[in-house]
Amino acid sequence: MNPFSLLECYAVAWRAFKKWWIPLCLISGSILIIEIIPRIMTTAETGELRQRFSETSGALLTAVMEQDLAAQDALIIGLQEPLSLYLAVSLKWLAVISPFVALLTIILLMWANTAVKGHRKKNTLGRTLYITVVHVFLSFVKMTAFLFFLIPGFFIYVRLLFVSLIMLEDETCGMRDATRKSWAMTKGNFWPLLGLFVINSTCQMVMTITVIGVIPVTGFANTARAAAFQMLKPEGNDVAKNDVDPAS
Repeated sequence: MNPFSLLECYAVAWRAFKKWWIPLCLISGSILIIEIIPRIMTTAETGELRQRFSETSGALLTAVMEQDLAAQDALIIGLQEPLSLYLAVSLKWLAVISPFVALLTIILLMWANTAVKGHRKKNTLGRTLYITVVHVFLSFVKMTAFLFFLIPGFFIYVRLLFVSLIMLEDETCGMRDATRKSWAMTKGNFWPLLGLFVINSTCQMVMTITVIGVIPVTGFANTARAAAFQMLKPEGNDVAKNDVDPAS
């Protein structure tokens, strides 16, 4: 197992990102634009739900304080219709855009890995689509783990952190083998990799208020993920010791 330093990981990511920031930001921006579409398309439903909740919240608080169960039930039932409509529209749009977001995410990881390594591993369209399907499946697994088992969710996310990157580099590797390899690569480095996840996620959440700022941050976060992958590869990549030269 190669030694892993979170500080060194970000240093590698910065050296790579500053030479490849334009394509990385363009791909990140495309992901952001597609993710914004459902928010725009559900504006009417969101507004109706917010208005209904605003009208109901005061009466519901009064009913709770007065322990009026009948009034509570009636008010809650009144919220079910706008909530159901909002969820239905949101799920519809998420189902439409999720494959495109996943595909762009895989392309972003591909470019981020290229930025760190300095040379590109070519993948066929079919292979890229297959990795995208795996990415969607694993995203569902991670999301389920977070929703129902918060702490195990962090554990599963970290242990499966490199599945897509492994598949991008090894065209003979399937989901099962990539999962096994990612599990082995992350063994013994859970806490620094969790730190990587927390730092990246925090930066992206903070930058969401600026909209534009989240684009370079997303590109850099994925570059840091690729840097961690290269540093922990079993063959012992020396990328952490040298400046990255895209022309090499």
